[in-house]
Amino acid sequence: MSTPSNENRFGGAIEDTEGQDAPKGTDDATKTALGDTEEDTTRLNVRVPTPLYERFKDKVESEGRTMTWVVLQAIRDYLTE
Repeated sequence: MSTPSNENRFGGAIEDTEGQDAPKGTDDATKTALGDTEEDTTRLNVRVPTPLYERFKDKVESEGRTMTWVVLQAIRDYLTE
């Protein structure tokens, strides 16, 4: 099944943010979550059911956090159990 070039493979579930400015503080939050350079990181891709993703996205936004920050905190907590 092919996906039209102007649509992502998730059928619009992921918003197209090209050309949009990042929310204020996003750069600082990313640096805090990831470290000073991207060289210190590895990308992790995870498939998440859409309803769970939407709830997660809404909650982190309402708390003024990033998904990256919350996921990294969860991983850190898991590793220190």
